[in-house]
Amino acid sequence: MGVVTLMFIIKQRNFIAILKGSFRFSMTRAITIFLLCSLSVYVASDQIMVGALQKIFPYAAAAKVKTLTNTVNKQKSIAKAKAVVKKWVPKNWKATKVKPDAKNPLSKKGYAEKKAMTFIDYRYSLIKYINYLYKQAIATKYLTKEEATSMRTLFWAADAKANNNYIETTQTFMVEASQKIHKTPSIDQAMGELSGKFAKANAKDNANLQWTL
Repeated sequence: MGVVTLMFIIKQRNFIAILKGSFRFSMTRAITIFLLCSLSVYVASDQIMVGALQKIFPYAAAAKVKTLTNTVNKQKSIAKAKAVVKKWVPKNWKATKVKPDAKNPLSKKGYAEKKAMTFIDYRYSLIKYINYLYKQAIATKYLTKEEATSMRTLFWAADAKANNNYIETTQTFMVEASQKIHKTPSIDQAMGELSGKFAKANAKDNANLQWTL
């Protein structure tokens, strides 16, 4: 075998090795990105919707409410989320040149701010409640982990469509869930029982779930 031929074979093998290494790196990177995206989708699924805060601050500019919503959703605690709202309200609760309807309680800055604060309490309590149902459904073996995960995803999807309106969300969820889960007791009965236990153990959170505008 000539020297030139040998060098060509070595270079060819090195090139193939580089290609394999690049492929493995690309695949690893692609999988990592996919997992991160999947995680982002899940984390975002229980988020506050712009439409929900727009109803609380009906006289604020839409762009300002969107910014508020995005900022609040990034917070990791009730205190920090409320601090964001408290800082935002004075300059943004009412757009320039907008004349609030005096008959609407939300035309009062203090009232609207209080509603926003209690809304945040409601959202954090709702997350706690749904996580409780999820864990208990699995622990009691009423649902498999896959079924419970599917139901949790279904709930948050309904929540997003309803702009965080709890009554509309639960109505939509129960209709769709009953079509997917056929067990004894019914999912309606099972959720009712677990909800009762949650209420007894978490009176304050249960009260927060009764939030209305």
